[in-house]
Amino acid sequence: MSCAHTVSLGAYLLGALDPAERSAFERHLDGCVTCPREMVRLAPLPGLLSQVRPEDLEPTARPPVPPPAVRRPTRPRLPLLAGAATLLVVLAAAVVLGLRFAGADEPVTWRATDTATGVSARADLVGRSWGTELWVSTDNVPKGSRCKLVVHDRDGRTEVGGWWGADRDAGARIPGSTSFDVDRIDRLDVVVDSTVVVTVRR
Repeated sequence: MSCAHTVSLGAYLLGALDPAERSAFERHLDGCVTCPREMVRLAPLPGLLSQVRPEDLEPTARPPVPPPAVRRPTRPRLPLLAGAATLLVVLAAAVVLGLRFAGADEPVTWRATDTATGVSARADLVGRSWGTELWVSTDNVPKGSRCKLVVHDRDGRTEVGGWWGADRDAGARIPGSTSFDVDRIDRLDVVVDSTVVVTVRR
């Protein structure tokens, strides 16, 4: 079974949808069987993309120049968005294939409640060959909020591990990922409107 909306999954996981598009896609997720399953498979995508360097995308060799006597019609350049979409598809395929063969460690569970905000969170961290798979559930986050998971490692580096809307059922497990190894993660911050509402530590 397939769904035409699965093409939006990459943009959703990377936080590239505008608020109206994100809300519409999240409403679609509530009634779709295919998209939530695919979202779980693509959850490591933000963490993997954070490891791609600009020089990795540069061509290793220049394309051959046709002889002057040969006149070939030139093709128009693809829009930048089409190129980005192609890269996203290639990386997503790599993620799916990697998930099939990558072993997983036993999950580690962290819990915390912020006494000031009243927000509580649980995070299940699973070590993978490419980094760490994250599953986050929260409670008492105001409805309508847009949440961001920020991952901090012990060396002071940060990555965005996922995005989601708080309109989902309380306790729903949200998939995320980071390139940091699980034993190097210092803490996870759940952020709403630039404010940390709860911090989860080991």
